[in-house]
Amino acid sequence: MPKIMQYATKDYDFISEVARFFDVSPEELSSLHTERADLLPEQTLKFETESKTKFHNLFYAKLNSEEGREIKRVYQKFISDIVYPIFKESIVYQAFPTFRIHLPEDQAIHYWHWDSDPDHMHPPWEVNFQIALTDIRDTQAMWIESVPSLGDHAPIEMGIGEFAIFDGNRCEHGNKVNKTGKTRLSFDFRAMRYTRYNPEHTLVSATKKNKFVIGGYYSLFEEKKNV
Repeated sequence: MPKIMQYATKDYDFISEVARFFDVSPEELSSLHTERADLLPEQTLKFETESKTKFHNLFYAKLNSEEGREIKRVYQKFISDIVYPIFKESIVYQAFPTFRIHLPEDQAIHYWHWDSDPDHMHPPWEVNFQIALTDIRDTQAMWIESVPSLGDHAPIEMGIGEFAIFDGNRCEHGNKVNKTGKTRLSFDFRAMRYTRYNPEHTLVSATKKNKFVIGGYYSLFEEKKNV
């Protein structure tokens, strides 16, 4: 079952940074489809195009420029202060979260799946995290089954200042058509105990074709030693 936890947005201000990337206020992110209508796709999205919109292109261009330094710093702090204490030992984690945008009358993810399935090929033992950048309700949300193969899909609903921990590696999940009239923005990433990490894993991520190794898809956060 997904677990919802809270974090202090003033200490981990992903939202202001994402708003700055799109030249809108934080309060306008849920109406990004109208505030930045110039970035809207010309056609309904599908699996092949869902992560290649103008929204994605702008986000990653900013992330990989000088403007991205602060949000990368915030993410590293989030890993150190919040994610590492959950595991309490050295972890490997997604080098930077995946950016998701769920536009009204469309889907962020079009293919129901679990991350270790034959099409996505993620290594076992990953734990999934999703950070809400806007309120996430009903058909805006990601829907996931409570245990593998049960098929009882339910939405992971969150508000600003919350994040979810869930087993997307084995539990089927996906999106419905967003009927809320508002845009959902979120980050998702994966982490696992370093003791579960297999450096010989040869498969690659479905979208960016990064190898599931440290220095590729993953970064390493080493256990903090008491001095």
